Amino acid sequence: MILQALVNYYERLAKQENVLPAYGWSSEKISCCIVLNDDGSIHHLDDLRLSQQVKNKTTYHPNSMIVPFYPEGRTSGIKANYIWDNTAYVLGVSEKPNKLNEKYQDFWNNVRAFDSSNSKALQVLQKFPAFWNEHKQEYVDWNTKDFLDSNVIFRVLSLGNQFVYDCEEFKKQWNGILEQYLGGLSSGQCLIDGNETKIADLHSSIKGVDNSQSSGALLVSFNKDSFESYGLKKGKNASVGTIAAFKYVTALNYLLRKDENNKQRLKIGDAVTVFWAAADNSGEAECAESMMGEAINPDDVEKEDAKETNSLATVLQQVAQGIPLQTLRPDLNPETKFYVLGISPNSARLAIRFWYATTLDEIARHIGQHYLDLHLEPQFDNNLPKIWRLVYATAPIRQQNGLLKTDAKQISSQLAGNLARAIFTGQLYPQSLLTQVLLRMRSDGVVNHIRVSLCKAVINREIRSKNQSTTQEIPMSLDVEEKNVAYRMGRLFAVLESIQKEALGKEVNATIRDRYWGAASANPVLVFPSLMNNAMNHLAKIRKNPEKQKLSGFFDWQIGSIKDGIPTAYPKNLNLQDQGRFAIGYYHQRYTRHIKTDKGIVENPVAVSEETINQDTQENV
Repeated sequence: MILQALVNYYERLAKQENVLPAYGWSSEKISCCIVLNDDGSIHHLDDLRLSQQVKNKTTYHPNSMIVPFYPEGRTSGIKANYIWDNTAYVLGVSEKPNKLNEKYQDFWNNVRAFDSSNSKALQVLQKFPAFWNEHKQEYVDWNTKDFLDSNVIFRVLSLGNQFVYDCEEFKKQWNGILEQYLGGLSSGQCLIDGNETKIADLHSSIKGVDNSQSSGALLVSFNKDSFESYGLKKGKNASVGTIAAFKYVTALNYLLRKDENNKQRLKIGDAVTVFWAAADNSGEAECAESMMGEAINPDDVEKEDAKETNSLATVLQQVAQGIPLQTLRPDLNPETKFYVLGISPNSARLAIRFWYATTLDEIARHIGQHYLDLHLEPQFDNNLPKIWRLVYATAPIRQQNGLLKTDAKQISSQLAGNLARAIFTGQLYPQSLLTQVLLRMRSDGVVNHIRVSLCKAVINREIRSKNQSTTQEIPMSLDVEEKNVAYRMGRLFAVLESIQKEALGKEVNATIRDRYWGAASANPVLVFPSLMNNAMNHLAKIRKNPEKQKLSGFFDWQIGSIKDGIPTAYPKNLNLQDQGRFAIGYYHQRYTRHIKTDKGIVENPVAVSEETINQDTQENV
């Protein structure tokens, strides 16, 4: 079904001009064009790369261009492309001087095989090797890091901006080469469309999956005898038509393209996830992809530009609460088919991490519920939480040069995949997610919005799934009426930390959170009695300051109201869910500026400000 859905996606996009290549052509990264005079000499070199501004620094990237491509592609042996290739094949120069002469000869043998009698472009190109062999040393200044091993194409100056492969005579002969290739294949029934057709021996490589081979990896391959059966060789074991194989590879490579405007690709752990829609009306599919692209992979926005993002979050959350999607967005068809595919590298192959086929309405409800589960107040930015940031929250955070850095290498690929599956399917979040987040907070002391939001999401979804009528879901904002002991103890811990900071000021080298978070959140009876005693001493110091009399009264009131719901004897230990509630209670108490009580709103004078939280808990990745 995966390959069939990709083939259908290709056929939809193929109706649009210059989006996807036809069979025998491929979108490849091209850096340079050698412009030739009519005698085959070099006139100049065109730099085709695209510039991009990143953090006040200009970077250059190859341009994606549609060029001729032999169906089986290149393996580990020497096999030149037609009319274009990297500098090792085209010019015999490379940073890796391995069999350069053989590569160079193979490329130009391909060029000479074309009949140039009716094509000036081919005639000029066939003259180039004679010029290059004689004048090669005059162009040693081309041998830069940016040029060597990049892909090169040709055009003739007198023919304008038309590249050699755009020549009609070349296209005619290229079609003949493709027909000859197809004629040499055996026939069979294609497993994708069911038609009798030529079966692909080898499928082309998939590119764009991080940490896979630079030349690409295969989704379908049989490169060892042990993979074959019933006497069938290579691709005959999969029986996929040559054209169908080309279509699914091309569609998947398009989805995997690393383009800042590509909203259908995102990285989750070691897996790359892509998604697309299918509908009878291509406009409906495009609208669905656009809407879910922003939902699944939202842009970072400034406050003044946050209206659209907040509107999308509201739509998703309303859908999760039962309001029909079409009522909120009449331009969307809720029955539009929607596909999500997660792929991870596996040596020369690709592994399917997860595959999910659903409808737009269902996935919108699942993602909306995900955002509802995560929603935690106060929230200090206007952005929907990106999925990859949730995954990063499970990794250790270390201080480096005054900044908090995430060690992404320690992200569990299995956990990342299970988290993504839970988001898209609406299933339970993996229990190991809560365990991992709590472990990280204990080890590195970073108790930030994303980590605490994950605690809330895991706990609430589990409560909902078990229909625990006696257990209320954790609220998104501070609830002074919440009687859960762990939640109240987290609030109390935040108050005690504020008292310590107010009493000692800049003299605090390490707060009680730095020293006692792990013990307080897991085994309260071990530390809370001594923390309370120290807090009373700190309160006495605060009371002696005439300017802080009102503040000391606030602390007394908070301690009294919070402890009113805590048993006299502190719990010996808290289970994982209660440790999560402890973190949520701490976060709510520490960052909420306006405390709602039965007597009205009370200002929290020690609530951490928005400016402080960005320095205090947000990691740099």
